[in-house]
Amino acid sequence: SPLCPGPTCPLCQGSMAPGAGKGACHEEDLSFFSEDEQHLRRRYAESVIASEISKIRDSMLQRNFIDFLLNQKSAAVEEDQEERWYNDLLKLSLHDKQRNI
Repeated sequence: SPLCPGPTCPLCQGSMAPGAGKGACHEEDLSFFSEDEQHLRRRYAESVIASEISKIRDSMLQRNFIDFLLNQKSAAVEEDQEERWYNDLLKLSLHDKQRNI
């Protein structure tokens, strides 16, 4: 079972007896809490986990969006270069046609 981090623990919120030691809230049955307390602590733990997942997801979305923007910019630069080459070739071919007339 995981170790209890102490005051930041979503299960016991550091309310274990000082002599209980780290991890005690995860090793023992939580029946010393009333059902309402257990429910509230479980809900709190779930909300902490959901919040952390949300932060991670938002961070990933931000990175993906930045990558998307950078890729769009590099694609636009490549398209501009290809367009310039095409226009240069078109000008050369028109110039050659005019010389041959």
